[in-house]
Amino acid sequence: MEKMKTIFYKFTFRLFLAGGIIVGIVKGQDARQKWVSKKKIKYEARKAHQKDVGADRSLVALDEIEMSTYHS
Repeated sequence: MEKMKTIFYKFTFRLFLAGGIIVGIVKGQDARQKWVSKKKIKYEARKAHQKDVGADRSLVALDEIEMSTYHS
C-alpha cells in the first residue's frame, strides 16, 4: 500500500511539473515557479489534512453543545 502511495505522489508531482512547463511557456518562468510551488503546497496540505482526519476514525466528532455538556 505504501508503494502505491509513493507512485501516486510521484505521478501527481510530475503532473504538476508538466502543467508548470505549459504555464512557463505561456506566462514565463517566474509564473511557472509560483504556480508549481502553489500546487505542491496545496497538495501537501490536503494530504496532511487527510492523514490527520483519517488517523483515528474510532473517535466521534462532538459539536459545541456536546463539548460544553461533556466538560461541565
